[in-house]
Amino acid sequence: MRIVGSIEGRARLAVAAGFQLGAHPAVLPPSQRDLYGALAHRAFAGVLEQSARAGCQALVCGDGLFAQSSPSLEIVRAAMGPLRSARRAGMTVVATGAPPGPGTDGTDFLAEVGFVDAVLSAQASGPTVVSVANLQIGFVTAGSAANSDAADVTIDIVTADSERAEPAMPAGSADMVVDTRAPGAGSDGLDDVPSVATAWAGPSLERRAEPGFVILDIDPAAGVIPTFVPTEVLRPSLLEIDSPKSGGEVANLVARELGVASILDVELHGRISRAAWHNLNPPALIERAASTGTLLRLAIDHLTVEDGPNETSDSARSSFLVNARRTSERLMAAVSDDSEREMIAAARARVVEIARRREPTKAMS
Repeated sequence: MRIVGSIEGRARLAVAAGFQLGAHPAVLPPSQRDLYGALAHRAFAGVLEQSARAGCQALVCGDGLFAQSSPSLEIVRAAMGPLRSARRAGMTVVATGAPPGPGTDGTDFLAEVGFVDAVLSAQASGPTVVSVANLQIGFVTAGSAANSDAADVTIDIVTADSERAEPAMPAGSADMVVDTRAPGAGSDGLDDVPSVATAWAGPSLERRAEPGFVILDIDPAAGVIPTFVPTEVLRPSLLEIDSPKSGGEVANLVARELGVASILDVELHGRISRAAWHNLNPPALIERAASTGTLLRLAIDHLTVEDGPNETSDSARSSFLVNARRTSERLMAAVSDDSEREMIAAARARVVEIARRREPTKAMS
């Protein structure tokens, strides 16, 4: 990587994505939607604090701040507190903005009132140049030209609304690519241009995705050194349970993690009797977890629900609901578009409603 300017020591830059402030995903049960929004805010504040403690001179929010381009005033005000603390720590804050629309963009508003130093736009004709530790860093997004004599280093930020295919190719003569689209972190090289995936710093609907962000140490001699940093406040945890004998066994194991882990992935494996499954009552377990501040994500892909020795096909409830949930979870995992996930969740809710009322399914055109 070329570094034209001279700097005192290293320039340290934190790059994070996936905060989605104000999000209330429709694919989640109602009891978890407010919790998801609260976790997103905690993650945002936590990453700013972690970045300041790590001595970062700047933070780049690589995929916007808000779930909607026109967030409520309450959501915008909530973002001001953490940003004010970052300003006091001497950090420069850069964020990508939403595409132009009829409403006021929340990120642009924060820039107007002095909480964000620069907003990156795909409509810009050239890099947005920001001074970090006496180094002039140029940032470009999709559609922007990467050439600029004013920038010592040019970083191409690839966001979710980019039309670029995998892997992300650098725009023009960008010196490195930072990809914010994947839930996992990593680094690679594209035509001798370093490429870094940041992961998502906020809460995610993706299982096995550890929330975190990337710190980039820019050194005149060594180039760019990326370091993945987990988001401390989210504290993801994994609980694997094999062939539980009763719903109470699962509930007791889960109870130990509630209020401790911010995000808890519970994976059920093996076999469980139909009576034990219905005694478990997953919706009630998820609601209980949400009341303690834990976002519970239940995985049943590798669980088989079967009749017990004392159950008959006449008295046992059908495992149709289990299969419906499993199928919907697999479909949602296969798509990345939130609107498609919402449609799948709505369809699952309707199927469950019909099955529980034992009503015949009517043909729909």
